[in-house]
Amino acid sequence: MTLYSKILEFGEFFHGIRRHEDFIVIDLRLPVSWEDDKILKSRGAKVQMKLGNSNETLKLVSFFNIFDEEGCNTLLDEIHSILKWNRDIEEKNELLNLKTLELQKMFAENNVDALRKLNFEFHKNNMIELNEDTDTTTVPSGTIEGPTGNPPT
Repeated sequence: MTLYSKILEFGEFFHGIRRHEDFIVIDLRLPVSWEDDKILKSRGAKVQMKLGNSNETLKLVSFFNIFDEEGCNTLLDEIHSILKWNRDIEEKNELLNLKTLELQKMFAENNVDALRKLNFEFHKNNMIELNEDTDTTTVPSGTIEGPTGNPPT
């Protein structure tokens, strides 16, 4: 894949790329609500980041790593993961809002007896099944170590 195609993957978030001493630095302008540091830490903090200027909607984030082939590939992979994770969260929120509106309309237009018969049907390919034995109050244990220290307030 060419540098041009990698930059295209960053979309409207791409701000710049530069070399600083022995580091490659990629600057992105991300929405302030997006997770970045948390995602990097959850993936093992293979690259570093530094926050720059921000306004009410966007923040400048500089991601950097050693300037060699492996370091550049790792940097691109980690940035891709951050973008994918945040884009997925945005899409999930949009779908949740859409489905909430559909349900509100359905509840407004149907009587209680019809709503009692309401069922949800999911395709089995990637859905998590919930049953009576499933504990939905806790997150299942995983292999990724969570962040240490006290969360910011």
